[in-house]
Amino acid sequence: METKQIVAVVLIVIIIAGVAVGVFLLLPAPYGAIVIGQLVTPGAPAGTPREQIINVGLLGDLGDITGQGNWKGAYMACDELNTAGGIEIDGVTYYFGLVAEDTFEAEAQLDTTKGTAAATKIITQDGAQFIMGGFRSEALLAYLETVMDEDMLFLDTGAATDVFCEKVSGGTWPSGTESDYDRYKYFFRLMPINTTSLITSLFTYIVYLKGFLNATQGLNVTRVALMREDLAWTATMPAVMNLKLPLLGMELVADVAFPIDAESADFATYWQQIQTAGAQVTVPILSGSGGILMTTQYAQVQPKCVLVGINVMGQLDNYWNNTGGACQYETLLQSVHRTAKTTRTIPFWDNFIDHYGAEPLYTAVGAYDGLYILAEAIENAQSLVSADIVPHLEAINTNNPFIGAGGTIAFTSTHDLFASPSFSYTLLCQWQSGGTKVVVPTGGYVYPDTVSTGTLSLPPWGINA
Repeated sequence: METKQIVAVVLIVIIIAGVAVGVFLLLPAPYGAIVIGQLVTPGAPAGTPREQIINVGLLGDLGDITGQGNWKGAYMACDELNTAGGIEIDGVTYYFGLVAEDTFEAEAQLDTTKGTAAATKIITQDGAQFIMGGFRSEALLAYLETVMDEDMLFLDTGAATDVFCEKVSGGTWPSGTESDYDRYKYFFRLMPINTTSLITSLFTYIVYLKGFLNATQGLNVTRVALMREDLAWTATMPAVMNLKLPLLGMELVADVAFPIDAESADFATYWQQIQTAGAQVTVPILSGSGGILMTTQYAQVQPKCVLVGINVMGQLDNYWNNTGGACQYETLLQSVHRTAKTTRTIPFWDNFIDHYGAEPLYTAVGAYDGLYILAEAIENAQSLVSADIVPHLEAINTNNPFIGAGGTIAFTSTHDLFASPSFSYTLLCQWQSGGTKVVVPTGGYVYPDTVSTGTLSLPPWGINA
C-alpha cells in the first residue's frame, strides 16, 4: 500500500473513532448511575435555576449494595417528583436534586474518619440541605454528629440499631444512651424497623414456627443457635435471646460471633459446631458479604436445623445465582417483596425492576419513601429550614400515617418507626426451588397472612429431634 493510501486509511479510522466517541459521550448515563460529589436533578426541567433545586445529600458506602440501594431509591423518587412538577413554597416551584458522597462504611477495616469527611464535604462543599442514608452503626454514630452540628435533617434509610432514636428523647436510657432532643430531633428512622423490633419479629415467628413444626413434623423445638457478625449491632443479641428463649421453653445452645472477613472454611466449622450442639433452629444476624459463604456452607454441611433470620445479601434476587442455589430453604427478614403491604408496594416494586433490572434492597425502599415524606413535610411547612420541618414529620403518627411503598409509616415520640402488623413490619421470605422467593405465613403474628405468597418448605435432610 502506498504512503498516501496508508495516511488516508489512518485518517478514516481516526474520524470513525472520533465519531464513535462523540456518540458515546452523547448517550445518557444509565438510569440512576451513581455520581459522586455532583448535583444531579433527574426529571427537573432544563434550565431550572439553582436556587429552585432542593439539594438532598446521600451518605453511604457507594461500593456496597446498601449505599447503592440508597442512591437508586432516592433517584427514582426524585425523577418521579420532579417529572410530576416538583413542589411549591410560597408560590415558587422547587425541584429536587441529589448529591452523594462515599462513607466507605462497609469496609472490613472500618475507618470512621472517612464517613465524617464525607459528611463534612457533602455539607460544606456539595451544599446538601438535608441528608438521607446510614447503614453501619459504628460509622453512623461518628458522622451523624457532623450532621447534627448543622441542625440538619437526617433520614435514616439503613441503620437498625436502637441507639439513634434513643438519642432523640429526654433522659438516660437503660442502655446508657444519653439523649438530647434539641440536638437529635433532626434524626428520623425510615428503614428498617429497629433492632429490638426485628428481634421481636424473629421471636414471634419462632413461636409460630415451633407450633408449626410440632403440628406438621411432631417435633418439640427447644434448641436455638445464633450465628452473627461480631459487630456493634449484634452485640446484645445473645443476652436478649438468653432472656427471652426460656420464656418460650427454649434455650440458646450456640452463639457463633464471626469476623466480617471470615472465610468459607470458617463457616464450615461454624456449622459443624451448631450441628454438634443439636440446634433445631439457627438464627443468622448479618448484613455483609458473609451471607454467601454462610449459606453455601449450610447446603454443604447440611446441619439439621431450620435457617431463619437476618441476611441482607439474601434479599437480592441475584443471591440464588451467587450461592449456586445453596440458599434454598433459607428464610430471611425482608422489608418488602412483591406483595401488597400497601397500595404503593407492588407499583414501586415493578417500577424499580423496570428501571434497574433488579429487585430493590431495603435501603432503596427507605430512600424512595424518604424523599416523598420529605417533599410532603417541606410543602406542609412551606420552609426549607430543618427546624421548621421537624414538627410536620412528627405529625406523621398512628393517627396520621404516611402510606409508603415499605409500609404504613408512623413515627414514635423518639422519631422511630412504629412497628406493628398494621404499620411498619418486616416480611419473612423464603428461597425455594428454582430460585423463587415467597412470603411465608406467620399465623398473623408478625403480619396478616393475606400478604403471604407461598408456604414454608423444609430442608430434606431433616431437623434434629
